[in-house]
Amino acid sequence: GVRRLRDERGLVGRAAVVLFLVVIVFGLLVIEGGSIVFARLQMSDLASAAAVEGASVYDTTSSVPAARQAAVAFVEGRDEEARITRFAVGADGMVTVTVKKRARTFIVQHVGFLEDLAVAKATETAGPSEL
Repeated sequence: GVRRLRDERGLVGRAAVVLFLVVIVFGLLVIEGGSIVFARLQMSDLASAAAVEGASVYDTTSSVPAARQAAVAFVEGRDEEARITRFAVGADGMVTVTVKKRARTFIVQHVGFLEDLAVAKATETAGPSEL
């Protein structure tokens, strides 16, 4: 009986440490995932607003460079970490904007094979009818 008690000594402590570590890892995963989802939602909103801004300028000036500059200035004014990676004006005056940003994460952005998960990218289109 005494030997059995010695073998089980510390079992509760080990279980508590394992449970604590599981809770910490789960919490980090929730925070990392939330940060990535939030960044993607932000980029979607930003791309949409930048497309509307570009379409508005194109509608009044018929100048693609002026529309692009307006969209770039809009994005830079709203989020200094975001960048326009694609800007196009269709023959119908529809403006398509793609914006990209790296989500702020604790771990994902620093792990080679997970880095791409931290990139938030969105493409939106707007035109004269949406102004």
